[in-house]
Amino acid sequence: MAPQDRSARLRREFDREAGGYDRTALASMPGYAELHRTLVRGIPYMPTRSFRVLELGVGTGTLTQVVLRGFPHARVLGLDLSPRMIAQARTKLHAFRDRVELVAGDLGAFPPGEFDVVLSALAIHHLSDREKWRLFRRIYRSLPPGGYFGDADDHLPEDAIFDTRYSQIASELAPQRGRSRSWTRPQEVWHEHEKFDHPCTVAAELVALERTGFAHVGNPWRFYGQAVVWAYK
Repeated sequence: MAPQDRSARLRREFDREAGGYDRTALASMPGYAELHRTLVRGIPYMPTRSFRVLELGVGTGTLTQVVLRGFPHARVLGLDLSPRMIAQARTKLHAFRDRVELVAGDLGAFPPGEFDVVLSALAIHHLSDREKWRLFRRIYRSLPPGGYFGDADDHLPEDAIFDTRYSQIASELAPQRGRSRSWTRPQEVWHEHEKFDHPCTVAAELVALERTGFAHVGNPWRFYGQAVVWAYK
């Protein structure tokens, strides 16, 4: 599928899911909150410092909210493919509207310039490996020395047998009481998007970031098929 066709398909899919995305994410990803917290913990600046953040795949603004609450002088430029996701984010981030700008567009369509921090949660796996590595190079060029890139995303296990086990475990997880959703099992959510997603292994991503030029890369958190990667220029 051509990149522009895939982008159009993803836009339609996430526009459709936008209204119930937060409920589905919380119900289907037991590590959802910790994934975001770990990503933000990688930011190497003090809360008293003013710095500029680029967020790729802002979704409904969950990660953005964590950043803006924890760093009261940070400013965020957020991109997302889905206009309806952005609409949800604007509502969630209304209290921070003077420090956040949200723009509709592809992950790689961010404006040129320097950012102190680049973050992405549950978005880059939509790109092919070649597109990922190209995006990493552009992110690297946008950061100053010591700048931070954090990626929290779905990843393939290095050994395929673990993917089978993860699916089995996910399918056995009981739904949370009192939470209404259209999905009956977390496994349905985790694998539905495999129709048009391209997750890579953590090892492949770390190697790609090192080859891009990042001086320090690591994997501080992993929960089955999800992982957080920190990279410092």
